[in-house]
Amino acid sequence: MQKKFAPESAFFDLRALTALFVILAAVFVALFARANSSGPVLQRVLAVEGPTPTPTPQSVLYDQYDNFATKEPINIPSQDAETALDFFDSQAADDFIVPAGQTWQVTEVDLLGEYDSDGPAASFHVFFYENGAGDLPGLLVAGRLQNPFTGDSDFVISLTDAVILPAGHYWVSVQARQDITQAGFWLWHNRTVQSNSGAAWQNQGNGFGTGCVVWVRKTACAQLEQIAPDQVFRLIGTAVAGTPTPTATPTPTVTVTPTATPTPTPTPTASVTPTSTPTATATSTPRPTPTPRSAPTPRPRPTPPPRPGL
Repeated sequence: MQKKFAPESAFFDLRALTALFVILAAVFVALFARANSSGPVLQRVLAVEGPTPTPTPQSVLYDQYDNFATKEPINIPSQDAETALDFFDSQAADDFIVPAGQTWQVTEVDLLGEYDSDGPAASFHVFFYENGAGDLPGLLVAGRLQNPFTGDSDFVISLTDAVILPAGHYWVSVQARQDITQAGFWLWHNRTVQSNSGAAWQNQGNGFGTGCVVWVRKTACAQLEQIAPDQVFRLIGTAVAGTPTPTATPTPTVTVTPTATPTPTPTPTASVTPTSTPTATATSTPRPTPTPRSAPTPRPRPTPPPRPGL
């Protein structure tokens, strides 16, 4: 009886072993297919997102530090005076354009200027405006007050916080924070060549008696007798160019071919290489070294008009 059941018992063990082997093979195939399908999907997502644009090192973003005026008047007041003389508060501004497809991060403003006395300024205010009606300063975009600086003719002003500017037409205004009674006036040097729109000026308190109490073209403010159309300055920072979204590479399908034996033979998976469009990079321009200039001859300080009630 035992011999009778011996072959059947062995056959039963063989069938159980075979079934177990088939189950394990199926599990292996499923895991193999999942492992190979997840890789290309991840690569496709990365390809759609594309590489992150890399900003250039600190460089010259905009430059009109040239064509210095030598014929009087060579400069124009742009100053935040002490409270008692607020009516002398004035602002000069000049415009520039951030090219299409770029975003600028401005960290420094360089400009040429003079003291009519010994100075120095305590600090500098820097304001950025949108281009407004009549191609004059419009809405305020950003203001950075009391920025530190170096220099006493070629001024290098480091912004306390970077200003981000997308593509567009803008104005920059720089004011010396300087007490007149202690340090005199500060004046921004004129430029004889016009770029974009001509520079603008305002003196809201009308301390200079010009009547130009809102933004006007500085050459149109008759009593200023300004001839040179622009101001001398440059902007320093980084530029980031936009990058088109790359096209995703299709994900290949993993195919497993079953065989008569329990061992599965998967078909090799094609490798996937995401494609992307190279990032446009702004060209870094070496910063020019200012050349020494002789100090201008101080001009008579304007006398404030009588104030009502004083």
